[in-house]
Amino acid sequence: MTEKDAREFLKSYFFATQKIKALELEKIQLRIDAQGGAVSYEGNYPSMKKNGVESNLIRLAAREQEIDEEIAQLKFKCKRVRDIIGRLEDDDLESVLINRYITYHTIEETAEIMNYAPRTVRKKQKQAYKKLCLIMP
Repeated sequence: MTEKDAREFLKSYFFATQKIKALELEKIQLRIDAQGGAVSYEGNYPSMKKNGVESNLIRLAAREQEIDEEIAQLKFKCKRVRDIIGRLEDDDLESVLINRYITYHTIEETAEIMNYAPRTVRKKQKQAYKKLCLIMP
């Protein structure tokens, strides 16, 4: 694994959390849309009745299940990133990566939080990438 691969792996946490938020909003929108359903009739015969609300609820349940499964996979991906960071076994390097990739702080913000110069944060971040390359398969 290269340092670039390590950075991409760490960035996957951000994209996974963003997708989780989007999927949760989709679930809310699906429920709103399903509540707007109504009974519809096709044809002139009572035997041809179809309940639009029931159909909407069935589709809603199926899509919600798909979304829940996707969210579970994304949460597992986030957990994997956190676990790999924890395997660095260096509190300083772990703190730098958590600030940068889990809490989305800039180099400057991380430096201020950790009482380091931005240059030191960059150096420690690079050390963490190198160590991650050795840890990750």
